[in-house]
Amino acid sequence: MAGIHRTAGAQVGRRQATDRADRIAGMQPPPWTEHAHCRGMDPSIFFPSDGIGVQEAVAVCAGCPVRDACLDYALENRIQHGVFGGHSERSRDRLLRERRRAARTSVDSER
Repeated sequence: MAGIHRTAGAQVGRRQATDRADRIAGMQPPPWTEHAHCRGMDPSIFFPSDGIGVQEAVAVCAGCPVRDACLDYALENRIQHGVFGGHSERSRDRLLRERRRAARTSVDSER
């Protein structure tokens, strides 16, 4: 019986991933990407497999005029992989935790 549930769950997971990929494929990039330093670069640069690769991607983002918009886009859309706005996955996770903590502190201080 457990195998049936796992198989059904896997099918649902694949269907959700396919649905999301279809939605993303039909999307136009945000207008701010026209001014990004990374425009026209090989996207694999921003999906590195090691720390040195992350540093290289972050260096491309340094001084980019749309860095903040790129970071906001990644945070708002909960993008889990790659370097966006000069931040790795771990860095974005840390930023989200800090923002949630700050929001809770703000709400608590208003009471």
